[in-house]
Amino acid sequence: MVILLVGMTAMAVLIAAVLPLASAETQRDKEEELIFRGLQYAEGCRLFKVRYGRYPNALKEMHEMRPRTIRKLWKDPITNSLDWGIITATTGAPLPGQLPGGAPPGGSQKPGFSPSPAPTPSPTPGFGAPPGATPIGPILGVYSKSTKKSYKVYQGRDTYADWRFDQQTFLGPSGAPGPGGPNRPPGPGVVN
Repeated sequence: MVILLVGMTAMAVLIAAVLPLASAETQRDKEEELIFRGLQYAEGCRLFKVRYGRYPNALKEMHEMRPRTIRKLWKDPITNSLDWGIITATTGAPLPGQLPGGAPPGGSQKPGFSPSPAPTPSPTPGFGAPPGATPIGPILGVYSKSTKKSYKVYQGRDTYADWRFDQQTFLGPSGAPGPGGPNRPPGPGVVN
């Protein structure tokens, strides 16, 4: 009976030690999947621009217009939903430490700061916002809406909501090849 009790205690200790490792491994797999899916959307937006001369006004537009520029509408693996944060030409995406409107916490911008005019979105019939609503604008990329800390540091950021997947993922701020550069692997498969 004592041997059985000692054996069960040892097994409980081993299980308690292995469970956090398994959980961390699952989270790392989700992070890798987030990067893959985010890059699929970024490449889909880039390819849409090449094919149609403009960026898409909705994520579903990349999948529903023929020829497609993305294989499928991917879920955010961290939040397990199709509700991605959208990086647009008109609003951009909040930078780390900023509110969703783009202003720093406290509400004011730097003195002398004058944002450049944003391009006007051109809606596609049947896509984007419902009739009468303001379209969200040309979509340049996506980001996760999860504010959790990540295990992996991606592009110098350790919060999922700060990971950006847009053309700047492939090109640096000057337009020169950045992470991924011109020798990046081929983009998403295109299904006609």
